[in-house]
This record gives sequence, structure tokens and C-alpha cells, in this order.
Amino acid sequence: LPLFTKIEGIEYKKATDIHNPLKASFIAGGGAFGYKMDDIRVDVEGLYSQLNKNDVTGAAFNPDTVADSLTAISGLVNVYYDIAIEDMPITPYVGVGVGAAYISTPLKDAVNDQKSKFGFAGQVKAGV
Repeated sequence: LPLFTKIEGIEYKKATDIHNPLKASFIAGGGAFGYKMDDIRVDVEGLYSQLNKNDVTGAAFNPDTVADSLTAISGLVNVYYDIAIEDMPITPYVGVGVGAAYISTPLKDAVNDQKSKFGFAGQVKAGV
């Protein structure tokens, strides 16, 4: 989950300063395991993250409908291609991943009693 989260229709202000309604918590983690075949790598990745309600002194929610926390759990299958460049000590790579994510509602009272939902998860990666 990103460090910045916006919830449509909710403002969290102190005077004219706008704050994020949710903040990152220390409860997060992930892991992956995979297999390498020549220049191709495949892995399975799992992630868990929790955001907590932001608590800025003097700031107020309008309307006050934000839940105390939001949980996200996702699983992805990733494929990477290692770009082998001769006489280079590092190997750049590109990759894509697809999977599913379970996300709890960021609202105190769920709409239509829907407290959580599964959705598509995807990512694009590049690095050395």
C-alpha cells in the first residue's frame, strides 16, 4: 500500500492544511519465492499491509466516516527478464506481475454491508 491514501468525499483538515486520512503503520510485510531459468525468473509474492486512521491534533474529518484501520493482502505471480550485458558487473531486469488483492473498506460503516472486496493486482518492475 502506498504511503499516501486518498478517500473520495472525505476531507481531513486543520485550518487550511489538508492531511492524509490514513497513515502507514508498522504492521506490514511480504515475501516471495521463485525459480530462475537462464535469463527468465518467475516468483510468487505475498504482501500484507495495514493503514491506521491518522491522528493529527486539531484536525477534523468532514464527514467523520473513516474506519480505524484498513487492511490489504495481495498475492502475485511475477515474471522477470534479466538483461545480460557483456562485461557489466550488474544485471538490469524488467518484470511484470499479476494477481489478486483483498482490501477492507476504509469507511466506518460499509456501503451495502460490504466490509471487504477482492480485486485485480498488478505491478511493473525494473531494476539492477
